[in-house]
Amino acid sequence: MFAGVKVLDLSRGVAGPLTSMMLAEFGADVIFVEHPRSKDESRVWPPFKGGLSAYYATNNRSKRTIAVDMKRPEGLEVILDLARGADVVMQNFTPGAADRLGVGYEAIRAINPRVIYHSVSGYGQTGPDRGKRGYDPVLQAGSGFMSITGEKGRTPVKSMAPVADVSTGIYGFAAIQGALYYRERTGEGQHIDLAMFDIMVSMLSVIGSRYLLTGKVPERHGTENPQRVPSAAFKCADGVYLQAVPGQRQWPDFCRLLGHPEWIEDERFATPYARVAHEEVLYPLVHEAMLAKPAAQWRQEFDDHAIVCGPINDLKAVFEHPQTIARGMIQSYEAPGVGEMPALNLPWKMSKTPPSIRRPPPRFGEHTVEILKEIGRTDEAISALIQAGVVADMVPHAQVGPAQ
Repeated sequence: MFAGVKVLDLSRGVAGPLTSMMLAEFGADVIFVEHPRSKDESRVWPPFKGGLSAYYATNNRSKRTIAVDMKRPEGLEVILDLARGADVVMQNFTPGAADRLGVGYEAIRAINPRVIYHSVSGYGQTGPDRGKRGYDPVLQAGSGFMSITGEKGRTPVKSMAPVADVSTGIYGFAAIQGALYYRERTGEGQHIDLAMFDIMVSMLSVIGSRYLLTGKVPERHGTENPQRVPSAAFKCADGVYLQAVPGQRQWPDFCRLLGHPEWIEDERFATPYARVAHEEVLYPLVHEAMLAKPAAQWRQEFDDHAIVCGPINDLKAVFEHPQTIARGMIQSYEAPGVGEMPALNLPWKMSKTPPSIRRPPPRFGEHTVEILKEIGRTDEAISALIQAGVVADMVPHAQVGPAQ
């Protein structure tokens, strides 16, 4: 889908690298930039296999890499030469830092007017918090996301999955696709200013809209959905929890299966609005009724009556699930010096342009010489840059695991 698109990725962490990994697995040539001495910090984050960090590998497979010190004049010249030929330039520096380094939007646009320049930051390029650094847990907290996550009457809960990072990566992927399409139609590039804070606020979705309409600050509801009752995790006779969401059309069958047909005509429970208004009465009744049978029996009976339900799986159950396997969500690739590495697949199933893992995550400095030659550097010039420490070539055991 993106064959022929060149991406220069100056970002690090999760959000930016996740975006560029998705572009790479749809065919873009992504060059990932690291510092020749400090390297990308995610290379040393556990767990490891053969010195290869799973954290680093998850977000950086299918790319090429170059190690260059852009604070050195010769290094900056390399970056600018790469930017001249790039369709997309990405960075996630704190606002203002890219300009000071000489790789801000105006500097890149001056040498490449058609460039799509993708800036990712915690709080955006404008506003009173623009200079603050943003990390996933802080953004989950500050956006209100944590305030609505957790059990009633308990402390706020952070999602273990890095929701702010991953959603920013996905939104970035969408924004770059849109910008590429716009450029195809108009010939014009543009600056994408993507703030993790903005994304997390946007993801409040109907909960945020509900507050804007009513002015009522929502409370935490655990597994319950305060706008759709009953919808929660219910403990069954065998101690297993089942998340059940009966809709209005299934409500009569749900009541009969639970042994309470009288609820069907009970004016407190007869309509979705009535059930929401009387949730404090209804939920204890449903919880008690669900204790009558084991989860597997409930699931079969609910499935037979088209009542939506599902178990709360741990990750072992998820990755052994026939649906996960059938959908090809678990992939693997061979990493040099490491062997077979398992990987999560991207979720898009496309009949003409499916994504695929194009290459293993690059070893440190693996493509430095190759990339420098592509922008016209001679062997002598490359050797001089390496000797001066401006760039770094691949070193032995270059996965840079914990021993390094």
